[in-house]
Amino acid sequence: MPQWGGWTSDLEQSAELFGRYYPERVEQMRVAAAVGHAPSPDPVVLGMLITDLGPWLAAEYTAVHGEKAPRP
Repeated sequence: MPQWGGWTSDLEQSAELFGRYYPERVEQMRVAAAVGHAPSPDPVVLGMLITDLGPWLAAEYTAVHGEKAPRP
């Protein structure tokens, strides 16, 4: 959100803003936003979120922002 210069709690808007910076991942983020409103038991969806999108997001965060310091 810092690159965009704002903040929103709207999951769909967040997914679309995310897509400006990561167009190759926007469809996955749209799915994540939808699942945020209506959880899905679909193993394919859950697998994508847990084994693909989640680890990629964590690695991208670390690459951009660095490791977070441990909390005291």
